Amino acid sequence: MNLDESKNLKEIVSKVDLTLINEQSLDREVQGMYVGDLLSMVLGKADEQFLWITVQTHVNAIAVAQMLDFSGIIFVEGLMPDDEAISKVNELDLPLFSTKDDAYTLIRKLTAAGI
Repeated sequence: MNLDESKNLKEIVSKVDLTLINEQSLDREVQGMYVGDLLSMVLGKADEQFLWITVQTHVNAIAVAQMLDFSGIIFVEGLMPDDEAISKVNELDLPLFSTKDDAYTLIRKLTAAGI
């Protein structure tokens, strides 16, 4: 989903209850969002500067985010990435978030917040 206008990641985080997993800069533009868990579909459908909403917490997901130059990843349903994924993402300066919400509930909150 492409946004009508880009949003700042810091602005998004301030409007939606997300837990920042790693200490990375939130000074990034977000051009859209993609919700999906099948990595090949994410590669084919998402765009640069997207915020990715997923349950995929492993290092392969981080590689997909790197290839597409995502603005951040939000893990839903309280999921957390493993240590290998966190180590890799810290090299990339990519913010990771977690939420207890399922993807549907998170998207509703983001939409209500004007994202």
